[in-house]
Amino acid sequence: MRSSFFEFNVAMSGLFTARGNLDVVSHNVANAAAPGYSRQVARQRASEPMPLYNGKGMVGTGSEVYGVGQIRDFYLDKKYWAEASVLGEYGAKTVNMAQLQSLLAEQFAQSEGQNTGVVSAINDFFARVQDLTTTANDSTYRLNAIQSAQSLAKLINNAASEMIKQQRDMNAELSALVTQINSVGEQIAGLNRQISKFEADGSNANDLRDERARLVDELSKYVNTEVRETDYSLPGRPNDKRFSVLINGFDFVNHYDVQTLATVARDPALRLNSTDADGLYDVVFAGTNVKFDLYHPSLRGQIKGIADVRDGNGRGVPDTDPAGAVSGFKGVPYYMAKLNVLARTLARALNEGVTLDGTPIPGVTGHVYGYDLNGRRSGALFFTYADGAATPVNAVLDAAGNLVAGPDYTLMTGLNLTVSPELLRDPALLNCTADPTAGESAQDLMRGFVNVSSFRSLFREGKLNDFAAGVNGEIGIDQMHAQRFEASYGDVTASVNNRRLSVSGVDLNEEMINMVRSQQLYQAAAKLINVIDSVYGTTVNSLGNF
Repeated sequence: MRSSFFEFNVAMSGLFTARGNLDVVSHNVANAAAPGYSRQVARQRASEPMPLYNGKGMVGTGSEVYGVGQIRDFYLDKKYWAEASVLGEYGAKTVNMAQLQSLLAEQFAQSEGQNTGVVSAINDFFARVQDLTTTANDSTYRLNAIQSAQSLAKLINNAASEMIKQQRDMNAELSALVTQINSVGEQIAGLNRQISKFEADGSNANDLRDERARLVDELSKYVNTEVRETDYSLPGRPNDKRFSVLINGFDFVNHYDVQTLATVARDPALRLNSTDADGLYDVVFAGTNVKFDLYHPSLRGQIKGIADVRDGNGRGVPDTDPAGAVSGFKGVPYYMAKLNVLARTLARALNEGVTLDGTPIPGVTGHVYGYDLNGRRSGALFFTYADGAATPVNAVLDAAGNLVAGPDYTLMTGLNLTVSPELLRDPALLNCTADPTAGESAQDLMRGFVNVSSFRSLFREGKLNDFAAGVNGEIGIDQMHAQRFEASYGDVTASVNNRRLSVSGVDLNEEMINMVRSQQLYQAAAKLINVIDSVYGTTVNSLGNF
């Protein structure tokens, strides 16, 4: 049976419902600019009706707000996470490739006003050699040529050292990124605990879910991410949803548990590329020997971009292990190999008069076959390197003057290239002629040295300047490629995010409309209470007069 004040209760439910809607509108407006916030709506319905006193029909009892939901499209979230990981990858590549390009452009620039760098030093060296073609007996000119060669070697050493430094910097960046990934994973697991606690009674922890989704947004920039939420609810255990996150297919967050990552320094004997810096990190799952594969084809995100530039040798096969795997991206090791080719090719051409593969260079006699200012043949190298014991490597000739032992040019790098110390000590030991009877003014060997700079088959790209231009152009194209991909995926990611915002973002105009509607409903319910009060007042007072 209905209460005597039934109508008051119905009108009061209207007040509470309107108030509930206003609360949700207020929350939306307050968080309109909050990152990751998704619009919330009051879930409203008619409250349970009552049967009429005669048992025929039902009468409404008003309305109620039974929950607060959020507007979010999980498909668009997944789409955003996929695009954000690619954007993160190319963003990291763009930054690091720009730094590498800046270094190589400085060393290989060929502009008129460029007075520093390897190309400038090469030009200066061959200019000093040109001077020796007419002044070979002058110790000052000999010393100038030797010192110019040593300056060239030092610049190549410096360029290689700078690339190694960048490799170490990216190694530290990788370690910091792993720490950040672990931090995000721990925060997601913590939010899972809070969400499970608050939703145990069937409520929706909307704001906590938004924060969790924002963290997944952040994680997706670091590494490609997959999210799963599985419902394990049972009659005695309602609303049991478990949230997990996978990174590149590996379990990372399993509801409350996190399988964190760790960095482990490689053994120097197990470096992937022969010129890699010592102590580069591999990434493993903490507490296990399971590697997180930095070179897997499906990997994306900043972690992929950093690993590619740090380790990429352009071939995808380690120098030290033909059966292994490494990034095929053209990163620091690839351009370090280019610098090594420059050092080895120039050294072998001047030392032996042949290209790096042993092809004779027309008109060039190697330094090891020449005679010094005193008419002696020592078999001395012009360019050499220090072996593991820091002892400069030299050449050995047989009695007939044939080279029987020389340097292993595969061990010569941009880091260890140097002019033979004996030449630095005594310029008279510089071999300028291949004819021991020609006298102290002979310089035929130096004329051959000049030919090295213009030999068109010295490198695969052509002569020395062609090689420099090729390196400069290649790094420019690679950097531009990364930059364009970053811009392209930036546009795609922004487009997907805009679609997300169009669904879940707060529209202030729409909220103002909802606010006015709720205000009018509140006023109408209040007016209804006044009318009912007046009706009851009139009825009671009138009946009291009889």
